Amino acid sequence: MILVDIGNSGLRAARAEQIGLGVTVDRSEIFKLSWSSIGKEILKHQPQRSSIANHRWVDPKQHEGFRWLVDQLHQLESNASPVIWRIASVNRVALEALQQAIDESNREAIAQRRAVVQIVDYRHCGIDVDVDFPERVGIDRILAARAALAWKSKHGYSQSPIIVVQAGTALTVDWVNSSGAFQGGAILPGAGLALQYLAAGTDQLPWLPTESIDSLPPLPGKNTEQAIAAGVHASLVGGAKYLIERYRISNRESSGYPIPVIISGGDGRLVQEHICAPVAYVENLVLLGLSLCQIP
Repeated sequence: MILVDIGNSGLRAARAEQIGLGVTVDRSEIFKLSWSSIGKEILKHQPQRSSIANHRWVDPKQHEGFRWLVDQLHQLESNASPVIWRIASVNRVALEALQQAIDESNREAIAQRRAVVQIVDYRHCGIDVDVDFPERVGIDRILAARAALAWKSKHGYSQSPIIVVQAGTALTVDWVNSSGAFQGGAILPGAGLALQYLAAGTDQLPWLPTESIDSLPPLPGKNTEQAIAAGVHASLVGGAKYLIERYRISNRESSGYPIPVIISGGDGRLVQEHICAPVAYVENLVLLGLSLCQIP
């Protein structure tokens, strides 16, 4: 099985293997595609892009990069049975490009190697979604909450509510109550999105790479780049801390003990070190949630 998490600025994909009644995700080999999250060209010098293995920058409106991804992952499938693609997406353009690449691969494949696509929605996640419009909630948030439930049960917090933070294109800070129901939460711009919009929406501010936001940028910033780094870091960490404290304070009496926080996402570690315990960082939380889905 191949698990795919499609976000607004990229996707992550990994193989998963069935072992008994459980599923293990091969997190040692994650494939990534990346693109601009704001969907427009920024007419400024672009940050240097990563050239690490298993990672490509693509145009989500083109399918060449997606076909590369399909070919790479199909090569890792050693048996002759159909390849199952389990996909969660909050980006319709990228989802369509990936499906086109899979369809193209199917037309070229021998019969037993054809791919089967499963598109996951909230009804497959095995978690109650107690919000006004469950079908409108980003599936990544629900899957992260599902994986967080498994984490808290394993680590002795089975009777506690839990706060789930994802620091990706958007920063989401969500609440799962003690009964295990997703209650919704808050959505803020993530670090990469903030950097892109500062560049796109101004005349003179440069476009900084996300990697320029480290654990504690100098303050006061002595140049424009340092000032941007300090401000974006403050909005990311400060926003997350404020929301987490609101959750914890308003539920302190009912919970009786500190409420755990689970953090994931590319900028999650920047947030983690500023949050009071109990707090844990879990890589690829959405992919783990995908592996726990039950699809007929």
